[in-house]
Amino acid sequence: MEASSGWRCRPGGRLDMSHGFVRHIRRNQIARDAYERAVRQARGRARGRLPQTPPRPRRPDQQVYRPRRPGGAGGDSSPGPPPGDPRGPRLFCLEYEGDDGHVTAVIVHQGDSAEEVTRRVCARSPLEPALRRALCQRVQEELSKRRGTG
Repeated sequence: MEASSGWRCRPGGRLDMSHGFVRHIRRNQIARDAYERAVRQARGRARGRLPQTPPRPRRPDQQVYRPRRPGGAGGDSSPGPPPGDPRGPRLFCLEYEGDDGHVTAVIVHQGDSAEEVTRRVCARSPLEPALRRALCQRVQEELSKRRGTG
């Protein structure tokens, strides 16, 4: 069958690639690869040209809170509870941040009651009665959890 519309067909149904379109695409690909290779080499040379200066001294590490381990083997230099403390060992440190941004920290011992801890917090940072009750309830939950009764 002869193609009458001017199409050139080759035997076997393959396309006629003699028009040069594919050659232009291939030439552009080769040029792009060469350009990318040149850019990578330039970056490598630019990195090598920087003067070798000693690294700047780092800022001192920020202090990190490390809680004491039970039994007094904490590994940090903070003093433990006095030897004859009637309230028992420390359980946790309660920190309360008021509306003004002021933080009140109170150490809670095993022998403390929730009401006593709440009273100590309120002595430093006055609270409304509703907040005082909520704080007392939360302290009671934490004490129960840490004493193993909750």
